[in-house]
Amino acid sequence: MASSRIEQKKVETYARTLLEAARTEGREAREATDLAAAAALPSEIMDMLSVMRDRDDLGLLGKVSAKYQDILESEGDTVAVEVTTAIELDDELRKTITDKLEADLGTTVFLIEKVDPSIIGGIIISARGERRDASVRAQLTNARQVLAQTSLGGE
Repeated sequence: MASSRIEQKKVETYARTLLEAARTEGREAREATDLAAAAALPSEIMDMLSVMRDRDDLGLLGKVSAKYQDILESEGDTVAVEVTTAIELDDELRKTITDKLEADLGTTVFLIEKVDPSIIGGIIISARGERRDASVRAQLTNARQVLAQTSLGGE
């Protein structure tokens, strides 16, 4: 019973610490998504992150991720595709997107999923150095530009 109480206290302390840090940056919702994603990380990734932290190498994480993608693409018929959506993908939508991308690219794809609520809706896809932005934010930006350049005429 005591260890359960201690564990609950630890969990609440960690959660409140993260929440307060996120609030100072105005990123509560995003960090909730990031925390859920981190909780689902496989043990080999958590172990690697722990080693990188111990060696003060966490600053290399972006480069490690890019190199991992390069190796994955060069050693097989797999293409890493970054997919950004306003909300987390469910399994059905993930499969639909994967199937469509594999048909379009003619190869197996590996989705790198990102959540960015600021795109409002839609999807942004980046693969092989190309980016396709079909987000609501991009559509609204385009509409604003068209309206700003449109003359209604008049008397």
